[in-house]
Amino acid sequence: MERNHIAPAYRVAAFHCVHCGVLAQMHWAELGVIARGGIMGVSWTLGTCQHCQLDTVWKVNKENVRDVSMVYPHQVNAPAIHEDLPEVCRTDFQEARLTLGVSPRGAAALLRLCLQKLLGCIGGKGEHIDTDIKTLVAAGLDPHIQQALDVIRVTGNNAVHPLDMDPEDVVENVPVLFEMINLIVDERISRQKNINERFARLPEKARLAIEKRDKPNV
Repeated sequence: MERNHIAPAYRVAAFHCVHCGVLAQMHWAELGVIARGGIMGVSWTLGTCQHCQLDTVWKVNKENVRDVSMVYPHQVNAPAIHEDLPEVCRTDFQEARLTLGVSPRGAAALLRLCLQKLLGCIGGKGEHIDTDIKTLVAAGLDPHIQQALDVIRVTGNNAVHPLDMDPEDVVENVPVLFEMINLIVDERISRQKNINERFARLPEKARLAIEKRDKPNV
């Protein structure tokens, strides 16, 4: 999970992109309009992510340069996408981030869909969330991860059924779902990835000896 998140800021060299979630360099350019035979500057600046090539648009107060705001996409108050979140899940997670401020219920529904796809990447079939959780629990899933999965499942279900969850509870609980998704990715994908990478760096002689040791006796 990203532990040193760098939030978007005007004219900084790099931050975690609001589109792709990657810590990337930004290319900055002032926007202008052609008028009276020349280019006239305006109060808008474009920041382009050098990883995904998507833009952020910033409004600058020419009379007070400290008065700057990102106007596109709108600011979001949700954790960034985990760097190891599978590609199949990233669009839903990012759309949920952009939807949260407008519709927490919509964000919850998107995160539930994100979870369904994520389960298909960590040992489930990606079809029925409850069934996949049961399968993973039977296979020895850590109880804390099971609880995180059920938090997303239950909150996502209740958010789209108004009689099951008070609107105030939706606003309070949905932001936590982003953290739950990232926690699951960290525990079920990133840890194994890091272990595999470290094992691959061992000397070849040591790895061959380990394989020989663990080979079943015939």
